[in-house]
Amino acid sequence: MNPANWIRHWRYPNHLLLAVPWPVFFGLVATGYLLLNLLFAGLYVLDPQGIARVDGPTTSFAEAFFFSVHTLGSIGYGALFPTSLYSNLLVTAESLLGLFVTALVTGLVFSRFSRSTARILFSQEATVHTYNGLPTLMFRLANERRKAIIEAQLRAYLAIDERSAEGQRMRRLLPLNLLRDHSPLFLLTWTAMHPIDPQSPLLGATANSLQAANAEIVISFSGIDEILERPIHAHHHYPLAQVHFDHRFVDMMIAQDDMPPQLEFANFNQIEPCSNSLIPPIQPGATCA
Repeated sequence: MNPANWIRHWRYPNHLLLAVPWPVFFGLVATGYLLLNLLFAGLYVLDPQGIARVDGPTTSFAEAFFFSVHTLGSIGYGALFPTSLYSNLLVTAESLLGLFVTALVTGLVFSRFSRSTARILFSQEATVHTYNGLPTLMFRLANERRKAIIEAQLRAYLAIDERSAEGQRMRRLLPLNLLRDHSPLFLLTWTAMHPIDPQSPLLGATANSLQAANAEIVISFSGIDEILERPIHAHHHYPLAQVHFDHRFVDMMIAQDDMPPQLEFANFNQIEPCSNSLIPPIQPGATCA
C-alpha cells in the first residue's frame, strides 16, 4: 500500500492496521504507545508531589514517563506509587485505558495472523492467438502456496468506457466466458482461456477501438483455503499494453528422453510470437501455428 492510500484509509483505522505491512503495523503500534505514555507523563508532572519515592523533591518527566509505562502495562514494581487524589485518578484512568489498548492490539495481531491470503500469482501478460480454430484470449495463474485451494472460481471481464445515446459516459464490465471457470482442486497452475466467438464482446474489436474505449481485462479469483477452511480472494487486471496479439505462452510441460514430463515454472511468464498474424478486427478463423 502506498502512502496516499494510507492517508485515505485513516478514516477507517481498523482497516488500515489490517492492511499495512507488518513493519508498518509494529511502527504504528509503537508510535501510539509512545505518544500515549508521553501524554500521561505530561499529566503526571502537573502534580509534582503526586508520586512517592521519586529521587528528587519533585517528579521529573522521565520518572513520570516510566511510571506511566508501569501503569499502562499493569507491571506494578512498587517502587513508585501515587499519593494524591489527582495522581490516583490518573492511574485509574490509565489502567482502564490499558485494558482497552491491550485488548485492541491483541485482537489486531490475532486478526492479521489468522487472515487468509490467496497468494495467487498471475502471468505478467495475456495473449491472443488461435486455439481450436478460434482466436482465444489466454492468461495464466499459479498457486504460490502449493497448498490446495478447493472450489476455485475464476471470472474475467472486459472493462471499457461507453457512451449512451444521450452522451452519458460510464464504465462497463462485460463478462468474458471462460472455457473453464471452476476447479474443484487448484494446486499448481491454471491457463484460463476465453474463446472470441460470436458471443464474445471482443469479437470485431481492433487495437484502436480497444484503446479508444480505455479497455482492460479484469480478473477475479475466489476459493477456499484447504488448511484454514476460509474463503480467499484475489484480483488482477491486464491493461491493453499487456495483452499481446499473435503471441502464445511457452509450454510449461517439458518432456525429456526416458523421463516423465516435468513442470517448468521458469516458463510461467514466457511468451513467444506466432508464425502467422491475426488480422484486425479479431475474427474467427485467424491462425497461429
